[in-house]
Amino acid sequence: MNQFHSDLLGSSAPIGEILLAETAIRIELPPSMHRLAVDRYEALRNYIERASSPLAGRVRIFYPHGSMAIRATIRSRKREDGFDIDIVAELILPIGTSPATVLDLLFAAINGEKGSLYHGKIERNTRCVTVHYQDGMHLDITPSLLVDEHDPRRSFIFHAKVEEPTNAHRQLEMNSYAFVEWFKARTPIDVAFVEAYAKKAYAFDHLAKDAEFKPVPAHSSNDGGKSATVVAMQRNRNINYIRRSGRMPPSVMIAAFAGETAVPGNSISGALNAIADHTLRVLSAAQAQGRLVDIRNPCCPTDRFTDRWPENLSAQATYIEGLKVFRRQLAAIMSDEISLEDKRSLLTLMFGEGPARAVIEDFAARIGESVRQGSRRVGATGRVLPAAIATPALVQPSAAQPRPHTFYGSAWPRA
Repeated sequence: MNQFHSDLLGSSAPIGEILLAETAIRIELPPSMHRLAVDRYEALRNYIERASSPLAGRVRIFYPHGSMAIRATIRSRKREDGFDIDIVAELILPIGTSPATVLDLLFAAINGEKGSLYHGKIERNTRCVTVHYQDGMHLDITPSLLVDEHDPRRSFIFHAKVEEPTNAHRQLEMNSYAFVEWFKARTPIDVAFVEAYAKKAYAFDHLAKDAEFKPVPAHSSNDGGKSATVVAMQRNRNINYIRRSGRMPPSVMIAAFAGETAVPGNSISGALNAIADHTLRVLSAAQAQGRLVDIRNPCCPTDRFTDRWPENLSAQATYIEGLKVFRRQLAAIMSDEISLEDKRSLLTLMFGEGPARAVIEDFAARIGESVRQGSRRVGATGRVLPAAIATPALVQPSAAQPRPHTFYGSAWPRA
């Protein structure tokens, strides 16, 4: 695991690129937890369709959506926070069935009888039913009804707060399935990156290091982590909103911007810059006009990704300022003039202390071993080079002298 040749991006990659790539792996849901989520997904699907269920024979299709579907599910900062796995249960019910009835019916189907598998472990929410597990994982199941059999997966989902009057309940049109297909088509795979990413993902998966490793369907290690930038953007958003009230910018909006800006062969830092710049332009344009941003599903224009965020111009302005800080931090991470210790501080601010510490310590250990073996050097430019082509001016990463910087900003609380 600590052999330098296992670096994802090659021996001459900029240090910042290596650190960002390995941070993405550290914050992504590991293969073992993904495998567990898939097992629970299958068990829940079978349970909803059991003979005694009020939805027996009424589930047309059961499919993942959200971060799970685009391979961008992230670890929680703390074990007890858990993580969401989003699922759509497309039901066969009359199209005019009321929103509350649909949600209550799904709740009843999963809750079952007293003493049954999920009884007392679920929650009926505004748009979904959530199953809670003791290890912190929770599955959010959103019921839907197909709008048109000739337009597969374009569906109605339902909004019905228990405490609201029924005239405030509504149905919303969506097609998350088509969006996932659009995203996968728009985000190219770097074939040379796939094997190295998968090996790293499994190597860092401490929960499963003694297990037999088999490919896990739909885990990002299968495609070289092409959703790594979405994972990083989501984690940064989560870190920055820990101490903030109100809703966070929606993950699906971030994924849409990632799909719009994806280009073959782009670096991780380049992709993150592209997403941040594009998001900043779109939100800033709306802010300048005194309106809230309106982002739609490119495959279903009636599917509005920003229907609940931003709540107001202040919420929109907060994210705009945060994106400006993120761009400054990203530029500093990539700078050859920032010491390894400063890069660790930056990674902590951007993605949390745990991933930052692990990535820097692992990187420093690998560099140290390579230097001792004489196979690698760190050039004055900050690039890691084979000994045969290293420039005469060589420095250890920790020896680089930091310059005064302004990348911390004041828009976000520190992690």
